[in-house]
Amino acid sequence: MEQGNPTSSLRGVATRTNGRHTFVHERVLIVVARETERHGWVSFRKLDFAKRLGCCEHSLDRAIAKLRRDGLIVSKPVFDERGAQLGNEYRATDAGIVRAEEIKRQSS
Repeated sequence: MEQGNPTSSLRGVATRTNGRHTFVHERVLIVVARETERHGWVSFRKLDFAKRLGCCEHSLDRAIAKLRRDGLIVSKPVFDERGAQLGNEYRATDAGIVRAEEIKRQSS
């Protein structure tokens, strides 16, 4: 997997939690938390990541918004040398890492 790029592997990200479908925001949190622990941050192209998750970009946007609102992830914009925004970097908060671990335990 390329550093900071979750789209090449969703290994270990469960699709079932406690006998139900794992919500998109839960799957996103697991990936962001994993990459935060490995590399300190993660960035991705939303379209690519949504395809890998099996959802649309709009669902991914809602998931990210929910995770931010709940204080489980933070983001910062990334700009090129001319000032154009390239995307965002995402990092799981301490609470986000704890919640991701809870979800993973429930998925076992």
